[in-house]
Amino acid sequence: MLELVESGGQRHRSRSRTAPTFKHAAPRFSCSSESKKAPNPPYRGAPSWKCSVYYYWWLYLRYNQDYRDTCANGGIGACSDLYRDFGNIFVQTFRTWWAGHTHLFTEPTAVALAEHKHDFGDGAEIIDIQIDVSLGSEAVERSMKELHTQLLFPERVALHRSAAVYPVARRPVLINLHRHLAVYKWRKRYPDMADEDIADRVGHHAAAQTNGISRSYMQRLGHSTREIDIELRRAKRKAVQHDLRCAHLLIEGVGRGEFPVRTSG
Repeated sequence: MLELVESGGQRHRSRSRTAPTFKHAAPRFSCSSESKKAPNPPYRGAPSWKCSVYYYWWLYLRYNQDYRDTCANGGIGACSDLYRDFGNIFVQTFRTWWAGHTHLFTEPTAVALAEHKHDFGDGAEIIDIQIDVSLGSEAVERSMKELHTQLLFPERVALHRSAAVYPVARRPVLINLHRHLAVYKWRKRYPDMADEDIADRVGHHAAAQTNGISRSYMQRLGHSTREIDIELRRAKRKAVQHDLRCAHLLIEGVGRGEFPVRTSG
């Protein structure tokens, strides 16, 4: 809903707090430009709807076997409580699922514009607001700041501690979330593939040097690169094993309704 707000003798168009507010960037399914800075993409050329932690929340949940079994059993199983909120994520696209489940991640509003119900006389510049103090002082303060920002600087969004039903547990790095899952999928598909080969498939780039001497430099001198090659393979194996551990923990955590967490429950 749009309203005209008087400020300093000038009239400004403002939008009331009816649109959902998210702590992190929500997926976008259109090419419309947004003033809010988008997060770094998970990979080059990623579509805008994948540039969101909420997409990876949905995607990781699809790899949780307990949740898969619960969905296959009509909501009965180890993840029955989670199923009541997230539903069967295997029978619909992410876009369709997101449209019906944004409320799980939106921030509750403690302050909202209200219609004028009192005549304060000519010359008064009045904005009525409603405050739900039951949400606590932090939520009220956050919403007041957001309302002020939306009235005067609608292109800015204030982000504070999340009060969503399912808050994002930590600051997400999309490129890491994407790589962890890519390694997990390669290992699941090819259980006998060497770690260093998986590293090459997902684009892991270990530093091609040892003791400060690069592999290309040794090649130019005509020297053996055996030691460097050994170090490269070791670095790639270490990186892949790290990604696998992270993926397993993330998949385990999302089955508890927590994401992204890399600690065992």
